[in-house]
Amino acid sequence: MESDMNIPREEAMYISRICWYKFKKVARLALYTPFVVCLASGTLKNDTFLSFLGQDNYYYKAFAKAYEAAEKYTDDDDAKYALRDLQRIATREFKVQDSFLQEWDADIGKKCTLNPITLKFTEFLKATASGKIEGVCAEKFETEFERTKLPAYIFGAMIPCLRLYANLGKELLVFLQGNPTHQYRIIIRNYASESLEELAKKNENLLDKLSITLTSHELSIVEKLYEKAMKIEVGFLLGQPLDQKSVIPISREHNLDEERLVIFFKFDSTCSVIDSSAILAEMTIVSAPKSDENQPENQPENQPENQPENQPESQPENQPESQPENQPESQPENQPENQVVRLLSEVLNSTWDDICKDYTGKYEQCIDTLLLTHEKAEKLDYERLHKALEQLSDFEKRANTRVSESGVLRGLRLDGIKRVGELMVLQDGCKNFFQSIIKNEQLNADIHALSCCWCSDLIRSAFSSDGLDVVNVHANEFIFEENLSTGVIVSKVEGPFDKVQTFSEVLNNYNDDKKNLTVHIGDTVSDLLCLLQADIGIVINPSPNLMRVGNHFGVSFIPLYRGIIEKQKTYAKKDSTSWNKLSGVLYTVSSWAEIHMFIQGSIYTD
Repeated sequence: MESDMNIPREEAMYISRICWYKFKKVARLALYTPFVVCLASGTLKNDTFLSFLGQDNYYYKAFAKAYEAAEKYTDDDDAKYALRDLQRIATREFKVQDSFLQEWDADIGKKCTLNPITLKFTEFLKATASGKIEGVCAEKFETEFERTKLPAYIFGAMIPCLRLYANLGKELLVFLQGNPTHQYRIIIRNYASESLEELAKKNENLLDKLSITLTSHELSIVEKLYEKAMKIEVGFLLGQPLDQKSVIPISREHNLDEERLVIFFKFDSTCSVIDSSAILAEMTIVSAPKSDENQPENQPENQPENQPENQPESQPENQPESQPENQPESQPENQPENQVVRLLSEVLNSTWDDICKDYTGKYEQCIDTLLLTHEKAEKLDYERLHKALEQLSDFEKRANTRVSESGVLRGLRLDGIKRVGELMVLQDGCKNFFQSIIKNEQLNADIHALSCCWCSDLIRSAFSSDGLDVVNVHANEFIFEENLSTGVIVSKVEGPFDKVQTFSEVLNNYNDDKKNLTVHIGDTVSDLLCLLQADIGIVINPSPNLMRVGNHFGVSFIPLYRGIIEKQKTYAKKDSTSWNKLSGVLYTVSSWAEIHMFIQGSIYTD
C-alpha cells in the first residue's frame, strides 16, 4: 500500500502523527467499501445499518478492557489519570451513539449478535493487551519493566479505529450538504463531531507520551500494530453483510457469460515511477565509450580526436543522411559492416540534454498554441478536441524522429533492456491491481498497455514477472542488429491519434458475443481521446496540461468517489447503472489502491 510521508517537520517527532501520515491512505480505502458507499448515498437499507451500529457495543467493551489493561501496566500517575479521563469520554460517546440506535430500534441490543468480523478486531485488541503480539515473544513481558511498554502497544492497536471513523465522518459530511433528507445524517454528523475528534486526539497524545522511552525497534512494533488495526477496520467495513445492489466493486455484478472487462492503461508515470525514455537514454550514456578511453594503435591518421573506436565509414542503412550534431564524420576502413555505431558518452549526454530541453519548451508552446487557436467549449466537443490534437500528434512524431536521428539510442543491448525492465519500480499498488485482475476467475478481463514508450520490450519485461506476462503491450519498437539497437524507433504508438486508433482496433478485434466494459487509466494529454472513448476514464494525479486541455474542450474532472456516490443514487432508483463513453466526465484518483477497490473491492486479506 502506498504510504504518504509528507509529514510536517514539527509533527515528525510524534509516533501518532507518523503512523497516521504513513497509513492514512489505507483509511481512505474505507470510503470504497460497498457499505460506506450505500451509507454516503443515503440508500443503505435500515436493517443493514442497524446491524452495523449494533456491533458498537462489542467494540465499546473491548475498548474498556484495553483501557483497564493500559492503566494496570503504566507506572506514570499522569498517564493513569489521562486513561481514566479517556474511559469517561469513550463512555459518553458510546451512550450518545446508543441513544441514536434506540430511536431506530429499542430491541436492537437483543437482536444483534457478535459478528465474526467484529470478533477479529476484539480478539486482536485482547491479544495485544495480553502481550501476544506478532513477532514479539510473549515471555518478553514477564518482567515489570517490559510490561510498562504494553500501554503504548495497546494504544497503537486502538487508535486506528477512532481515527478512521473521525476521518470517515469528515469525508462523508460533504454528501449531506444540500441534502437535508439524508436518512443517516445524524450518525454521519456524530462521526464528524468535535467530540469524536477530541477523543481521537487525546488517545493520540497519550500514545505519544507512552512512547517517549521506546527504542526504534519498539516504535516499529507500534507502527505494525497500527497498520494491522487499520487494515482490520477497513476489512470490517468491507465485510458488512449487504443485502442490496452496489455500484462497486465492478466485479461484483460482472457476468462471465455476457460481459468482458477490457482495461487499457498508460505505462510511463501512470505505472512506472521513472519515465522509460530517461531510463533508455541513461542506459546508452552509461554504456557508451568515453573520450579518455584508450584508442586502438592502428587508428587512422585523419580520425578526429574524440572518434569512437571501430566506427564504420558510412551510416547504418536505416539512418538518415544528415549527420547528428557533434557526430564524427569519418570512420575507420576496417569497421565491420554490421557493427552498430556508438557515440561518445560525453556527446550522448550533451545531445540528450539538448533534446530534453527542446522537447519540454516546445511541448508547452504546442499546448499553448493548441488552446489559443480553438475556442473554449461549454460542454464536451470531442470533434474539435480531436482536430486540435493533430498539432500535438505531429509534434510527438517530429520529436521521435529527432531522437532516432540523434543516435542517442544506438548500441543498447536487448538483454540489457529486458533486465532493466524487470528491475523497474512501478507505482505502489500497480502490480497488485493487475495481479488481482488476472487471478480473479470470476472476472472475464483483458489488459492492454497503450504506451508511447520507445521500446515495447522494456514494458513486457516490467510485467513478465509475477504472472503478468499476459498483459498485451502496444508501443513502439527498436530495430536490433545482433542484439544491439540501431537507435531507430519503429513508430507504432507516438501520440493521441495512434493511441485511440489502437484502442479502437483492439475492441474491433473482439467477437460480438459479449458486451465490453472499457476502462482507460492515464494521466497526460496524449491519453485524452482514449479516456473519453472508454466507458470509464480514470486519471491518476492528472497533469496540469491534461486539466487545461480537458477543461478547454468541455471535459469535467470529478473525484472517482464522488462519481460513485452519484451512480449509487441512480442505481438505487433504477436498479441498473451504466458507464457511458463520451459522457464528458473523467474520474480522478490519487492512487492505484482506489482503482483496485473500485474494480475488485478488496486489497487486504486481513
